[in-house]
Amino acid sequence: MRVPRSSRPRPGPVFVLVAVVAMLLAVVVPGWLPGVGPGSAAARDAGRSGGDAGGEAAIVMDASSSMLQPGEGGSRLDVAKRAASEMVQALPDTARVGMLAYGAGESDAPENREAGCADIRTLAPVGVVDKERLVGEIDGLEARGYTPIGNALRAAAEELGGEGERSVVLVSDGLDTCAPPDPCEVAAELADEGIGLTVHAIGFKVDPEARAQLECITQATGGQFRQADDAGALTESLQFLAQRAIAGYESAGTQFEFADTPEAAKYLGEGQYQTRVTAEVGDSQDATERYVAVAVPEGHTAYIVGMVVPVIDLADPTGGQPYNLQVDAINDGEGCSHSGNGDMVHTYTGGFSPPEAAVAQIVDDPRRDCDMEGWRVGVKVFLGTAPRFVEEEVTVELSVQFEPLVGDDSLGEMPAGDRGYDLDTPAALPLDAPADVVPGDSFNSAVLLEEGVYRAGIVPGESHFYRIPVGWNQRPVVTLRSGPSVRERNERITLHIDSPLRKELDAATVTPYREVDEDTASVNRLVNYRNREVNVGGRARAIAGDHYIAVSMNVSGGAGGDAVGVEQPYEFAVALEGDPVDGPEWRPVTDPGPEPTDGPQPQ
Repeated sequence: MRVPRSSRPRPGPVFVLVAVVAMLLAVVVPGWLPGVGPGSAAARDAGRSGGDAGGEAAIVMDASSSMLQPGEGGSRLDVAKRAASEMVQALPDTARVGMLAYGAGESDAPENREAGCADIRTLAPVGVVDKERLVGEIDGLEARGYTPIGNALRAAAEELGGEGERSVVLVSDGLDTCAPPDPCEVAAELADEGIGLTVHAIGFKVDPEARAQLECITQATGGQFRQADDAGALTESLQFLAQRAIAGYESAGTQFEFADTPEAAKYLGEGQYQTRVTAEVGDSQDATERYVAVAVPEGHTAYIVGMVVPVIDLADPTGGQPYNLQVDAINDGEGCSHSGNGDMVHTYTGGFSPPEAAVAQIVDDPRRDCDMEGWRVGVKVFLGTAPRFVEEEVTVELSVQFEPLVGDDSLGEMPAGDRGYDLDTPAALPLDAPADVVPGDSFNSAVLLEEGVYRAGIVPGESHFYRIPVGWNQRPVVTLRSGPSVRERNERITLHIDSPLRKELDAATVTPYREVDEDTASVNRLVNYRNREVNVGGRARAIAGDHYIAVSMNVSGGAGGDAVGVEQPYEFAVALEGDPVDGPEWRPVTDPGPEPTDGPQPQ
């Protein structure tokens, strides 16, 4: 089945409140799947930039006197400072992060209570992350004061403002020492005042009374409480929470700009590129066409793969504006056939699901005397004509791929193409003994999997990305399962299988509400080079290499102020059907492409 596609949301500002620190967790998610946890969000590869879904994070360090208690490798504050510094270093360079601290200026002397409970300072304003400054501020913290959790929650809400989806992540080892205000009452007030303000809490070695207080805070806002007894896991947890807060779809590739005319188009080489364009209100005929140039090497097929990284609005029942991407290969030279050598394709991306690629294909056909250096690629990004649509700047990823053609001798040794309707629908895969897995947040950071069973947790509007190598004469099969909805709402988790060119091949959907639900997706034919000869539908199933698994979540009617930060656990099993055989060794290139040039790129 097919569903509309789009990317992760722009999660809105997020406030990370680190109230003690040595936490953490082999995270336990409450619900039907014990032990499901997000794990670590490791630092991404250099050269990648944050995508369209970034939020803002304000990190609040606890410097109260309880932080002087011995921890692993020093005081609790020492442990916290190391964990926070590593978390900062792991943030994308484009992250918007600030820092606050409480308890660092005033002592916890009984006669100093009034001043100590107001001791909440902004150390660095929210903005593009200055890692050196943030690490310096962390290193300079000293523990001495009170623990004003209620006042800190109010300060966090003020720092974040009153609009958008907002989250507070509170890590504490004890009770508020300044109440009133009671932190549970403050949390309830903030939940009523703001759209989507959710407070999550992690208790480090807390006693039953402190745990009850933290659970009350999270329940008041639809958040989660997590018990943590292992300080060594603090770095992993902080990295994950911060990445989830500020990182959206993680775009990658060499920066480039489209030209306004075909004649002015710059040449792109093989590899991945990214740029920013304005998505216009209107249809295809009215949209502005922008251009790049491609010189196709002799004896190759070129694929020009385009993809919009949309922005999701969690408050919108449809998830945000729909984006249409049109990619068209153009060559007016003598002997060039537009219909034979170029495809014009559209991709619709809207709602709560990952982006999908539009692919134009150019074949060096020896039967035609065509100047293969004269190709231009026209790209249009448009929204449609609905009154609610507004122009918006979005990221476009474009990749250029050159696949060598297979000679007649080798082609004759390959099996005939499969029309794709002879394979039986695969049976559901067993989902025994799943292993926790940490997903990537884009195609570019997709986590490599082997055949097996996995589990993770997802929140509304989020998308997870995985990849699995698929050889010639194989096809991927994936079974998805989710337990009852943690929100007790109609919602949908969708799993897409995408080709190495990031084109959708199949999807499975589960609708957790009050029951466990399960569905299976597969590719309707084995991966076969000659599938491209059978019909147009076979082209996407004619390339071996990493196939992608993208999992997304939608809440019916929009997320609104519901508990958007609460994870819905899911499990999935991955298997490869068919015995691999030898075939062409070429695989799509995911490295950044060479810098654009005025003339054809060197071959």
